[in-house]
Amino acid sequence: MQHINDWLKHIAHNYILIVIAALLFFAVKAVIGWYTYRHYDQKLDALTDKVNRLLEQNKTD
Repeated sequence: MQHINDWLKHIAHNYILIVIAALLFFAVKAVIGWYTYRHYDQKLDALTDKVNRLLEQNKTD
């Protein structure tokens, strides 16, 4: 168990791993943000289509 604790302390001081973890975190966050953007962009397009159809119906009535 002491060997594992020593190894973890050694890793904790390795700033390269901290930088890699930060880059990985922000990369995953960017991918999630992109998928969220796509999802809500599709919803917004559907809403825009509905509004346009309602406006067209109003013009013809």
